Amino acid sequence: MKASQRHAAVAVGFLALSLLSAPLAAQRVQEPPQRGGPPNQNTPYILVAAFHSTDRELGVTAADELRHRLQGEHSAKELYVVPKNSINSTLQASGYPADSALSSADLMELSKQLHGEYVVDGTVTKTGKGDAVRVDAKVLLRTGMNTLAQPLPSADGKDPGDAAKMIERSISDMLKGMPMYSKCIDNLRAAKLDDAITSARAGIAAYPNSVLSRICLLNAYVNQKAAPDTIISVASQILTYDPTSMLALANLADAYSAKGDKDKAIETNLRIYRADPTNAAIAQSIVQQLAQSGAPDKALPIIDSLIKDNPADVGMIRTKWLLQLNAKQFKNAIATGEELVKLDTASANLDYFNRQIGAAQSDSNVAKVQELATKAGQKFPKDVSFPLLLAQSYLKSGQTQQAIDAARRAAAVEPARPAPWLFQLFALNQLGQTDSVLATAQKAIAAGVPKDSLAQSLLTVVGPALKKAQESKARADWESALKASQAVDAIAPSPQTKFYTGVAAFSVAMDALQNVSAASKKTAKDERAKGCEELKVVEDNFATTQMAMPAGGAVDKETAATILNNLNTYSPYIPQFKKALACK
Repeated sequence: MKASQRHAAVAVGFLALSLLSAPLAAQRVQEPPQRGGPPNQNTPYILVAAFHSTDRELGVTAADELRHRLQGEHSAKELYVVPKNSINSTLQASGYPADSALSSADLMELSKQLHGEYVVDGTVTKTGKGDAVRVDAKVLLRTGMNTLAQPLPSADGKDPGDAAKMIERSISDMLKGMPMYSKCIDNLRAAKLDDAITSARAGIAAYPNSVLSRICLLNAYVNQKAAPDTIISVASQILTYDPTSMLALANLADAYSAKGDKDKAIETNLRIYRADPTNAAIAQSIVQQLAQSGAPDKALPIIDSLIKDNPADVGMIRTKWLLQLNAKQFKNAIATGEELVKLDTASANLDYFNRQIGAAQSDSNVAKVQELATKAGQKFPKDVSFPLLLAQSYLKSGQTQQAIDAARRAAAVEPARPAPWLFQLFALNQLGQTDSVLATAQKAIAAGVPKDSLAQSLLTVVGPALKKAQESKARADWESALKASQAVDAIAPSPQTKFYTGVAAFSVAMDALQNVSAASKKTAKDERAKGCEELKVVEDNFATTQMAMPAGGAVDKETAATILNNLNTYSPYIPQFKKALACK
């Protein structure tokens, strides 16, 4: 039977038993009465049921010893000990064996029926040889709707009776502070906070180990909105006696947060979770706090424990995904994200794909980037960012044709955007398809792309040709460089294209001029005719240089000046060569 079911059974049994008060009263009469006569109307009752133990009989014996010890040390008018036969009768009527060790919640239900104000919840274990035992006990009492616990010092005795003496002494010490604690609670309820604080301090003076008075003191300070350090001090004191006090832990975490001590707040929140890992509401709250405080890695074990019980909870899985992203656990985040969209296809939105792609990029997982960008592009065909991302990724991985295809898809979405066309130009240039580069540039301009945005990319067509010509000094290479420069200049003119055109044209002209000079010394008719043809090449390229180089001078003034000076030097020789060669 689960704890909740047992709790319900006990409550129902106790309610039914309350209708049989006459037989129960008769059973009480049969037990030896506690000294001092019957209890007064205001006498507190204390209930001691069987202790928890791996040895069931030992748990019963230890509780009996404590009960007898309390009956012997206290009169019925001072502290009334609920008789064993009353406890057993109530348990049996509820369907429990008389030697049952109950949970704290069930003990409180039992005490409610038997008018117990105090309840002893104990655990006994054997230690060493013989009958030596250790008893760990706490006194429970109900304040309002809450059950509070006063832990007692552990008792190591040579036998259960010896341990009972120690526990009884601790209970008697505890009772010294109870009147002050009660006054503190009364003052707290009446909103007399200063009086509550005074009563709590008196209770602590009467019983230095008092957790109860410190809890009342803590509540008074919280209601008073005391400084965080004050609350931290009292909460920490409570935790030295009761490390699992949820009230102390919760207020301690809040105080650290108010103080701005994030590390201590996180540490305390984790203690709260460890104290009650089955409380889903607390766990979710802590996860949220840890995530906001910049410690997502510490929240992940908690969310995993929640998902274990709720594997199809979309909200929890999404929270885990976001935590992993924030914790930079990119590989795990990608896997969790994929699990998320399997459970909830609506989660595969733009934000999801952008985060997943970002995680794959951070994880240097090129294949996953391409896979995600492809899926995103299919789902959101009007979003240009995904084909652009694919084009970039394909280029980096050397998949040039795939890059061109992706860039073309991007250009179809936003024709006037430069980026898709620039990717195409770059890829086509890598393939050495110069004609396609120029044709694509013309299409881009026709689609509305500004010429100046293409200029730099188009220069990549000229650069290799110009470099080759400079290295080979061959006229054919200079002519190729000139052709490329003029083609690019016609599409997207710039100082660079002008400069390259001027350099290439002058170089072609100077090579032709050497041929003209050589032909002028020949007598053969065909040789002289070739000289005239070359002279026409000189004239044309000198004219091209004269037109291009002034604008190209912005790129390299010194080179431009040298070429123009040479142009002025050699141009006067053209008429002389025409006359010498008898050119028409």
